[in-house]
Amino acid sequence: MQRRYFEFLYNEICVALNRRISRHDLWLLVWHSVGDPDELNQDQIQVFLENALYRLLKEEGAILSPRARRRLERRILAFDPQHPAPEEWIGGIAVAQNSPL
Repeated sequence: MQRRYFEFLYNEICVALNRRISRHDLWLLVWHSVGDPDELNQDQIQVFLENALYRLLKEEGAILSPRARRRLERRILAFDPQHPAPEEWIGGIAVAQNSPL
């Protein structure tokens, strides 16, 4: 279940940048910054955002305004892995509608 933190982090960064980034590069950066991406918790996410997000954005050549960066950080920190994210709700509805009864 903790892998959801990494997936959510990846998705939110891609949406904020309006383009896809390398999942592998993000994985390695998280690994070297805070530990195993499969076992992330909110404290590790906080450390990553404080120490490595800027480096990632710089490496990607992405320039986010301070306001956009704060918004990204707030969205990531507000994530609760105990509750489905909006895209997971929509995905679940789509799967349910297409499944045979």
